[in-house]
Amino acid sequence: MMHPPIPTWSAREEPFCDIADHVNDIIHQVNTNAALLGGESLAMTRLAGGGAVMGLAAAPSGPRMMVVKITAVETGGGKYAGHLISGNSCALAAENLAMPEAMIDTGNNNMLVLNLAENSLGDVHTLAMNSFHTALGVGYTQETPPRAMALIYAVGSPVFAVSVTQTGGYNGTSASPASWTYRVKTADGTVTLGVNIELTKPRPNGSMVPGNAFGLAFYQANGNLQLWDAGEIPD
Repeated sequence: MMHPPIPTWSAREEPFCDIADHVNDIIHQVNTNAALLGGESLAMTRLAGGGAVMGLAAAPSGPRMMVVKITAVETGGGKYAGHLISGNSCALAAENLAMPEAMIDTGNNNMLVLNLAENSLGDVHTLAMNSFHTALGVGYTQETPPRAMALIYAVGSPVFAVSVTQTGGYNGTSASPASWTYRVKTADGTVTLGVNIELTKPRPNGSMVPGNAFGLAFYQANGNLQLWDAGEIPD
């Protein structure tokens, strides 16, 4: 907010005329600086010996928002490795969301992501691999080389849909259950989550037709993928 200029001093008798001239020079300088400093993002630096330099004020530094992609679990519960997603998106409103929507993926685990939703829960990792999250940058790790650190608050989905393709294993008999294994991908089939994954849910003895469409999975506390259902049916 700019203040009104300081009025000058008028004098008609000596020695006050000379004094008024000096005072008015000072007032003129103050009023000139006030007008300059009234501009947004401007800063003035006075030079030794007289004069001043005007420039852009430095923008305040602090936490910044970003997008991260969870790609691996760290040893500590609630902590993940991730990729930084940056740049402008070219998303179209009429198309289904398919992150990163033309934004730039750094392609390496250059982020340490801290999930506040898993605070004080112990050795727990509930977030799906390759999931995207809005994060707040909060500094850098003490590693060599350092990684950027970011905070998120994301409640993991206990069970989520996946696509499955049978890759190995054996059929069951009247005395033993089947042991089919699967390649597990995200529901849209774009990201592989695991290969040769067995079912976590117990199977009954007998022949089973393997699934080759969709199933259900979840992540264990240690980050291991568990396939709960692969759409198998008794033969």
